[in-house]
Amino acid sequence: MATISNVSLKIDPIASNKRRKVTVSYSLRFNPREEAAGSVFEENVVLRGDDPIFDDDRAVIAASFVKAVPGTLNRSFTKQVSQNRLDEDGDTIIFGVPVLTLKDELYARVTLKPFAPRPAQADSNLVSGQFGPGA
Repeated sequence: MATISNVSLKIDPIASNKRRKVTVSYSLRFNPREEAAGSVFEENVVLRGDDPIFDDDRAVIAASFVKAVPGTLNRSFTKQVSQNRLDEDGDTIIFGVPVLTLKDELYARVTLKPFAPRPAQADSNLVSGQFGPGA
């Protein structure tokens, strides 16, 4: 299976905007069999909130496909994310004034899953009528 390493998360403010620039960078290395076969993987990059009981997904940074190639493949995705999505521990604001601000803990999770083609299916419109012998 491919190896994911050096996962790095960076969150930068955007001037006069209630959004933040979120950048996730990492390296991929495929094994020789995956390289030879030209294997394709579903690639997902998700921003997650870190909490004692359970971690939750805060934003999808990227969802794409990547083909196995020889050597190290360096990847980087950037997305603007609203402050509300990043505020995973919810601040207390009264009359527009922050009264209690809690520290938010965020991390990026990168997942590679071997791509498996799925069958396609579609239905026609519904036709009603009497089609039996008594019609």
